[in-house]
Formats: sequence, C-alpha cells, structure tokens
Amino acid sequence: MLKNSKKISKSNNIDNYKIDLDKEIVIGLKKPTSKVKKVNKKKKRKYKNKKEEEKAIKKRNFILKITKWVILLGLLIGTSIYIILSPLFNITEINVSGNSKLTSQDIINLSQIETGINTFKISLRKVTESLKQEPYIESVNIERKLPNTINISVKERVPTYMLEFANGFVYMNNQGYMLEISETALEVPIIVGFETPVENISPGSRLIIEDLEKLETVLKIVESAKSNDVYNLITSIDISDGNNFILYLNNEGHTVEFGDGSNINTKILYMKDINIRESGNSGTIILYSDPVRFRADI
Repeated sequence: MLKNSKKISKSNNIDNYKIDLDKEIVIGLKKPTSKVKKVNKKKKRKYKNKKEEEKAIKKRNFILKITKWVILLGLLIGTSIYIILSPLFNITEINVSGNSKLTSQDIINLSQIETGINTFKISLRKVTESLKQEPYIESVNIERKLPNTINISVKERVPTYMLEFANGFVYMNNQGYMLEISETALEVPIIVGFETPVENISPGSRLIIEDLEKLETVLKIVESAKSNDVYNLITSIDISDGNNFILYLNNEGHTVEFGDGSNINTKILYMKDINIRESGNSGTIILYSDPVRFRADI
C-alpha cells in the first residue's frame, strides 16, 4: 500500500509541475517565435509611410506606361513591315504635270521611279534631287496618292536669251542658267560681251556674278521694250560695258547706244520714235546724249 501511494504522489507531482516557457529558460529548448504573426504584420504594413507608398505607385505607373509604349511600338513596326511588303502599295501609275519642253517619259526616266515598286520604298527627297539635275527643271513637287499613284509636278525654265558659243548657241533663262547647247538659233536676243569663262559654259551652269548684275539691267530693258512693242526688233545685246549697253536692231539696220540702266522707259520711247523716223537709213541711235540723236552710217 505504501509503495502504491508513493507512486501516486510522484505522478501527481509531475502533473502539477508545469513549465512556463515564456517565463523560464530550459536548457536545450528554444523559445518559440510567432513567425506567422510577424509575416502577417509585414503584409499589413506594406509601406512605412505615405511618401513611400506614393513613390511605389509612381514606379508602378511608369512601368505600365513603358509597357504600353513597347507594345504600341511593336504594333507600329509590324504595321510598317506589312505596308512595305504589301502589294497593295505597289506603284501602278505615275502622273506628270507642268512640263512643256520635257516629255512626261523624260521626267519619269529622270526620276528613276518604276511601276511595281512599293511606294514607301521611294525617297521623295532623292527623286527631287535627281530631277533637279536636269537644267530645264527649276522646281519639283512630288506626292504620293495612296495606295499606288505618284504625282510629279514640275516648273520648267524657259530660254529667253542665247549666248554664242563655238559654232552654236547656248540657251539661257532670265536667271542666267544655261539650259542647252544647240546649233539651232531661237527667236530670242543674243547676249554678247559676257565675261563668264568658256570652261564655265555648260548646261546647268550659271553666268558669273558680274554678268548676272548686267543681266538685271538687260531684263529691265527687255521688259520696257515688250511694253512698247519693240522687243521683236532687238536681235542682240552687248553687255561688255555696264555704262553703255548696245542694242542691235539688225533687221532695221540700226545700232542703239543705250547708255546705262537709267531712264529706261524714256530711252525706249526715243528709240521707237527714231527707228520709225529713220526707217531705211542705217546708222546708230545714241540715247545717252542730250539731246538724243541719230548718226547715219557714211
């Protein structure tokens, strides 16, 4: 009986002895931690403060914006590739307008545009530069008319004067651009006495500055002559002396010493009057003197 009672008391003592791990330290045992609670706390408290939260939101929005732009760029690239490769945009028609001297086929050949090529493979800048190599073309306007048409509009230079060169003539416009060398003479005045070197005379070239300055006076003389119906009488103009331009009226047998570029309209009226009055008499009309006079050939 005593033995049993001793066993019972020992058992009761063990049951009554409880270890409080929060208050006592037991060798060999680690104090349990509430990891779940800490993790939950971190999740609940994602941002330390409002400023950090705003910064995170801005970063997220920036990433979204970049992603959208990347997607959009990809779509644009894909669309561009489709357009370039699609036969829908192959050129089937080339229209030319504004040309007179040059034929439409001449201009198409100069442009180097061919039908069957995708319209977006054509560099309009290069086509313009290529066309402007032709001396007769002053300006060019090129436009694409989708899906398959190219329109080329040109403005041509018009020959209004000639230079005598070798055994032929150099056609030239009002701006002093040389357009063509030909053996055929046009019904326009010939400019003589120019200073432009022979090596500079070729289609596409231009008179030197000294000659261009004199050409400005010639243009004013010619304009006045047209207004007074005597332009067709002028066969050639000598510009060697800027203080005394010489007009030749070969069919009338008259030479006109015009003087400088002053009082042009008045001089033209005198020239017209004396030319009529001295019709049939060869000689020189001197317009720079006061009074103007006619000197008959001996």
